[in-house]
Amino acid sequence: MKIISHNAEETKKFAGQLAKTFKGGDIIGLHGDLGSGKTSFVQGLAEGLGVKEKVNSPTFILMKIYPVRFELSRKEPKQKAKSKIKKLIHLDAYRLRNFKEFQDIGVDEYLNCPDSLVVIEWVEKVAQVKKKPNYQEIGFAFGKKTNERIITLLK
Repeated sequence: MKIISHNAEETKKFAGQLAKTFKGGDIIGLHGDLGSGKTSFVQGLAEGLGVKEKVNSPTFILMKIYPVRFELSRKEPKQKAKSKIKKLIHLDAYRLRNFKEFQDIGVDEYLNCPDSLVVIEWVEKVAQVKKKPNYQEIGFAFGKKTNERIITLLK
């Protein structure tokens, strides 16, 4: 499935809608060039899940954990959310040299954890994670126009 986003706000809106489809235990790998929309996408996921903190790329600290308030993000207050997600785990693998370094930051604790959604930017640097159950990959590419991005749900 391919989506064409015309700006960062459209990317965030799409991600916010997609966030409501995750149930917990999901691992989302993001790949694409620098500036292609990966962090904007994570910001939209966070907003869709009800994360109140400011979300930015964890390039230098590698991993950020955000508490999720999914029920608060629903427009229908009487309708209970189906999600069990309590934490959004945002990782940036850009500066990692190998999968062992990825494991050394403590990520195994969150992979396939039923109350977490794990999102990994630069997933190609830690390709072994692609073998995990509940893994889905999303690609980002520049479109023809300046702010246009092509978002591809791969698996």
